[in-house]
Amino acid sequence: MLIGLSVNHKEGLSCISNAYVNAVIKAGGAPVLIPLTNDVPVLENILSKIDGLILSGGGDIYAPLFNEELHPAVESYDLERDHYDIRLVKMAAARQMPILGICRGHQVINVAFGGSLIQDIPSQVPDSKINHNQSEAREIGAHTVSVSPDSKLYQIVNKEHLFVNSFHHQAVKVVAPDFEAVAYAEDGVIEAIESTEEKSILGVQWHPENMAVAENDTMLSIFKHVVNEAELYRMAKEIHQDIYSIDSHCDTPLFFQFGIDIGKKNPVLKINPHLLGVKTEQSTIDYQLKVEVPKMQKGLLDATFMVAYLKQGARDAKTSQKTVAKTESIIKELIRQVEQNQDVVGIAKSTDDLKRLKQEGKKAIFIGIENGYGLGKDINNVQKFADLGVRYITLSHNGDNDICDAAVDSHSEHNGLSEFGKEVVKEMNRLGIMVDISHTSEKTSLDAVELSQYPVIASHSSVKALCNHPRNISDKLMHAVADKGGVIQICLYTYFLRKDGKATVRDAVDHIDYVVKTVGIDHAGIGSDFDGGGGIKGVNAANEMPQVTMELLRRGYSKEDIAKIWGGNLMRVMDIVMK
Repeated sequence: MLIGLSVNHKEGLSCISNAYVNAVIKAGGAPVLIPLTNDVPVLENILSKIDGLILSGGGDIYAPLFNEELHPAVESYDLERDHYDIRLVKMAAARQMPILGICRGHQVINVAFGGSLIQDIPSQVPDSKINHNQSEAREIGAHTVSVSPDSKLYQIVNKEHLFVNSFHHQAVKVVAPDFEAVAYAEDGVIEAIESTEEKSILGVQWHPENMAVAENDTMLSIFKHVVNEAELYRMAKEIHQDIYSIDSHCDTPLFFQFGIDIGKKNPVLKINPHLLGVKTEQSTIDYQLKVEVPKMQKGLLDATFMVAYLKQGARDAKTSQKTVAKTESIIKELIRQVEQNQDVVGIAKSTDDLKRLKQEGKKAIFIGIENGYGLGKDINNVQKFADLGVRYITLSHNGDNDICDAAVDSHSEHNGLSEFGKEVVKEMNRLGIMVDISHTSEKTSLDAVELSQYPVIASHSSVKALCNHPRNISDKLMHAVADKGGVIQICLYTYFLRKDGKATVRDAVDHIDYVVKTVGIDHAGIGSDFDGGGGIKGVNAANEMPQVTMELLRRGYSKEDIAKIWGGNLMRVMDIVMK
C-alpha cells in the first residue's frame, strides 16, 4: 500500500524524519513523500495514486487559522506549511482515504475540521505536572495516557493505558465537530482524537513512529492499522474501477430554484428548512449540495437517478395540468444542465449508455419521477415522459393520489392501486419504465408486483424488520419483490435505518445484510435519497460512497457481490424492463 507522508519545511527543503519512513515500511506499507506545494491539481493527482495519508509532526500552527489571536509565546510558524497540511487533509478526507495525524498532524486534523488549539501549554495549562516537551530520547516514553475503552484507538492498541513520548507546545483545546477525544494525559491534555462517523481518521499527540522502530509493538500496531485500512481503501478503489455503481435515488433537482449547476462544485446555499422537512425556528439554514459531478468523481460513483419530485397536492383537473407542466420543466432543466456539462456527464437511458459513458470517463444521470401525481390524469403522459428519458416512476409520494394509496398520510382511498393506477403500471411496462414502489402502501406495492409483467423496484426504502417505519419494506413484500426478480435499494435516510435517527454506515449495511440473508444477493441495492433528506454518519454525500464499499469488504462480501449490490442488480432489472 502506498502511504503518503506530509513533509516538514526547512531551509527550502521538503523533508521528513526517517522514523516515519521506517515505521511505515515495518508495518508493511510503501512510504511516499508528498512535496510541500499548494498547487491543488498536483495534490489531487498525488492523492489519486496513494492509499493512505500520514500527517507528520513539526512546528506550531498559526492561530488565526482557528479564529484566535496569536499567543505571545508562539514565536514561529510556517503559514505555507499550514495551508499545505490543512488542504491536504481536507482533500484526502473528501476521498475517504485513511488518515493518521501525528503530533502536529493530530492538531492539523482538529483545526482543518473546525476545532481549536491550546497555543501554549505552559501558560494555558499552568497546573500541569507533565513536561510536554521531554528531554529524553524520542523512543522513550515520559508520561501515561488513558485510552477510552469504547474507542477505535483502544481496538487498535488493546490497552487502556499507554506510556508515550511528548514533544509539543500546542494541543487540542476544542475538539472538531464529528470527532471525539479518545485519550488524555494525566493533566487533562487531549492526546488522541478520532472520527465519530465510522471513518478511518485518527490523530495522536505523541510520536509513535520513533517508538515503533524501536520495537514497540503497541506503537507499531497504529501503523499496521493505517496500512490495513489503506489496503481496504485500495481494494474499494479497484472494485469501483471495474464495476458499475448506481445510486438509484437523489432529489438534487429540488435545488434548481437556487441556481445550482450539477456539473460543478456549488457554494453553500441558504434554504428554507421546510424544503427538506427540517424542524427549526430559523427562517433559513445553510445547505451544501450532496450530489454534483465533482462529488460523484471523488466518490467513485458512476451514475445516479435524479428525480423530478412533486409534492402531493390538489387533484382537480387544472392543478393536475400544472403539475404535469412542472414535472416536464424540471426534467428539461436537468437535461439542459447535463448538456452544458457534457464534457463530464451525460444522460443515460439504458445500461448501454451507462457503460459507454463510463468508458468515456463521464458520469451518468438517469431520470426518474418521484410521485405519479406528476402524470396528472392522462395516461398519455406516461409516453410523454418516456420520450424525455424517464426510466422509473415512483407511483406515489406521501399522500394518496389518482394512481394509488401511499405508505404515509394515506386514507386508503383505493385499497391499493386504482383502476387508473393499473393502466399506468401496464403502460409503464409497455414503454420500458421501471415501476417504483417506494412510498406506496403495502397493498399498493403487492398489487403492483402482481400486476406488473416485469420486476419492480423500491428505489429508496429500507427494511421494516430492522426499523419499523411505514416507508420500509416488510418481509412479505420483500419476498414478493424478489420472487418477481425485483430489487430493494436500501435508503440512507437515518430514520428509515434506526428509530432513534442515529444511523451510521454500519446500520445501512445491516439493512443490506438483511435483504441478502432474507431473499438473496440478487435483490439488494443502494438508493441514497441525497438532497431529499438522505445522509447518515459516514455517508452524507456522493463523495462518501466508498465508505459503503469498505464496510461491505469488512463483512466479507466478494467483488462479485459488491458489483451486484452497487448496480448489477438494478441494471439487470432495467434490461428486463426495457427489452
